Amino acid sequence: MRGFFSINIPTKPYIKAYIRHRMGPMPIMDRSTHIGKKLYDLLDRSTNEDRLKFSPTVYKTDMKVYVSARIFRIRGCNLNETNIQAFNAYLEDFIKEQFYFTMDIYTGLFNSFEGNLPTIRKAMGIEEEDWATDSMKKDYYRYRKRTGKPLLYKKKFSENVPSEKLFHSGL
Repeated sequence: MRGFFSINIPTKPYIKAYIRHRMGPMPIMDRSTHIGKKLYDLLDRSTNEDRLKFSPTVYKTDMKVYVSARIFRIRGCNLNETNIQAFNAYLEDFIKEQFYFTMDIYTGLFNSFEGNLPTIRKAMGIEEEDWATDSMKKDYYRYRKRTGKPLLYKKKFSENVPSEKLFHSGL
């Protein structure tokens, strides 16, 4: 692309899938998106030059994003290990919060994680190979437990005990 510099950023597969779904196959980072704002903020910072805390095994794919030549000249490219981790952590938190919010709405309508997951996958642009169903399910149930929301797989007491036992036992 003329007038743009490409930057390869190591990410998790579902982050890459989400960004491609939202911004297209050639995502141009500008200040009109929250993702672009975060990237520009990180391009300005040069921290952790000693590379003390970086683990490249966490990020399995590379995502190519584009920034304008003007911004690249002004801000440079300081995507060192700390900034890569901060960018991925920001996007991961954002994607998961959006996933939790959407799943809460859908489970309020139809009380089934498995039944709602295909709709949410389609809306977020995340396929099975990007984020496994078991991993999504575990993450969602951990969220519900952490926030004190009722767990979907737990039944209420009155549903576990037949109604005739409730009347005979005096409950």
